[in-house]
Amino acid sequence: MPPKRGRAAAEDETSQELRRTKSAVNEAMNEFLCPITFSLPVDPVTAEDGNVYERSAIEEWLEQQHKSPVTNMAMGTRLLPALRVKNMIRTMVASGALTGDKVDAWKLKLEEEEKVAEVRREAEAGDGEAMYDLGLCYEHGMKGLAMDKAKAFEWYEKSHEAGDAVGTGGLGRCYLLGYGVPMCPVLGATLLSDAARRGSKAACIYLGRAYADGICGYPKDEKMARRYYSMMASAAIDDCSNDAKEKAATWLRAHAAA
Repeated sequence: MPPKRGRAAAEDETSQELRRTKSAVNEAMNEFLCPITFSLPVDPVTAEDGNVYERSAIEEWLEQQHKSPVTNMAMGTRLLPALRVKNMIRTMVASGALTGDKVDAWKLKLEEEEKVAEVRREAEAGDGEAMYDLGLCYEHGMKGLAMDKAKAFEWYEKSHEAGDAVGTGGLGRCYLLGYGVPMCPVLGATLLSDAARRGSKAACIYLGRAYADGICGYPKDEKMARRYYSMMASAAIDDCSNDAKEKAATWLRAHAAA
């Protein structure tokens, strides 16, 4: 049996070796980081400059300019799935070899993208509510999806056609603001009014604010603002935030009918 002192020295040497290995692995992780987001890519792709990027980030970049974010040299738009990088990141995270804030952010992003994938499956199966949710993600660039007003319009339109009142409201906003479609205030107002009538709290609040502030082509009209804000209270579809509802209620208290 080795003396205790020798055993302690060996254990200390092993511990140091593990720390060096861990440090080397974490340094190597930097090679996987997307040069645009500086985070681990969930959907890595190899661009024509030979570098690996997060797909949504490089797609958005290339919509604006055909240059490499790394070299600033001219670059085409062809992207190839970096499957080995993707598998390597997943394996190293699952094994615990990679840890830290960037790994935690990667796990959260992966979870969000898996949720989006599920929503997309439901939307493609004909679920009107899921169609709206997918449109909302595209409208605001949420949950790993690049902001794309045209795709937002497409999914809102499908949601509306599937009979979803919230989708009707989203489609109305698109026509009113020109998101992904030529602006048409008349059609936008018609769709939003229809959504409000069918019970969308969000549509009621949107119209109430439009009349209260005289925005989006609506005349400033306290009576109409009061009408739509009041409709919000009894609307059956709770599709807006508590903050938006409280603001509507605050406006009503401050502008009570004579």
